[in-house]
Amino acid sequence: MTRRRRKAETTRPPEHFLELAEVLDYVAAVIARGVPGAVWVRAEIASLTDRRHLYLDLVQLGDDGEVARCRATVWARERFELEGKFRRATGGALEAGLKVLLFCTPEFHAQYGFSLHILDIAPEFTLGDVAARLSALRDTLVQEGVYGLNRSLPAPADYARVAVISPQEAAGLGDFRRETDALEAAGVIQFTYLEATFQGRAASASVTQAVALARGLHAEAPLDALVVIRGGGAVTDLAWLNDLDIARALATFPAPVITGLGHARDDTLPDEVAFARTDTPSKAAALIVRTVAAAAAQASADARTIRAVGAQTYVDAQARAEWARERARNGAARLVERQRADVDALMRQALGLTPERTLARGYALVRDHAGHPITRAAQVGPGQTLTLAFGDGVVSVREDS
Repeated sequence: MTRRRRKAETTRPPEHFLELAEVLDYVAAVIARGVPGAVWVRAEIASLTDRRHLYLDLVQLGDDGEVARCRATVWARERFELEGKFRRATGGALEAGLKVLLFCTPEFHAQYGFSLHILDIAPEFTLGDVAARLSALRDTLVQEGVYGLNRSLPAPADYARVAVISPQEAAGLGDFRRETDALEAAGVIQFTYLEATFQGRAASASVTQAVALARGLHAEAPLDALVVIRGGGAVTDLAWLNDLDIARALATFPAPVITGLGHARDDTLPDEVAFARTDTPSKAAALIVRTVAAAAAQASADARTIRAVGAQTYVDAQARAEWARERARNGAARLVERQRADVDALMRQALGLTPERTLARGYALVRDHAGHPITRAAQVGPGQTLTLAFGDGVVSVREDS
């Protein structure tokens, strides 16, 4: 009975109560007393709506895992000055995904609820957050041992197969193709174009998927390079490319990576891990065109050298052949001359050995009775008559013994 009585008492309409507007006015007064004036607020822009005024949804993840969320507004009267300040410092506009430091007045309105009225912004905080995040990602790649892998690849001496990753219908892609389409039309280079999203939360998955497709192309037939390009944009736009998965995929790519991301003064992590970094897509194309032209010029020079060396080799061979023929002719002539001299000597020797000259030197020619020459003693028998021919006459003798 006691419990029932208490429940009935708590649900009984009170004699005194507040109107909703009075409660909300009370809350507004408490907030105004608790936070007098403007304060600096750090948060991330979850979304942004442009309706003359800028309406922002701000979020922040707490240490306990809870998400704090609040609406904020840049009224049109402050918008021009505030956006101009941010753009001059960062090169870009306020957009979802950025971490910002805002100077705001907390306000509570009975009709619209709680929100922050943004009076100023600190662009250096946003830039500092990007730089700090970039440094942390860089340290991770260094610890993994992949930070300098792509930069250590040998430079291509020429380009025949190239994959290109770019946003769909990007102006930078048009600039790139104006420089390279002629090479493709001439059959000098085969380009494969892959599309990817370079901004927003989908950028990481989109770019890494495109890199994976390029890796598959390389496995089928080696690529000479992978080119990653986009048109000009704000520094804050580039923050989406400072992603660990994108950087790791490019750093470990098996062919040289060339970036042309449309910015000259600021580096991104893809720029740092790439084999070659250029400022714009046009300059990335110019790098390829210069290399191809240099390779063609070198090939032409090599062909001229080969022809010149071949011609000189032919002349030298002809000269050597002529020298060999002349040497052979001279050698043959000398051999003939030596043979002729030897024959003459033999002739002179033969002429000097005639019977008459031999007899004149004191020799005698012995013949038997039939006039046959006797050259051995065994040919002479007892009582045989011999004829001895001397230089001055012939004598007949008889062998008695």
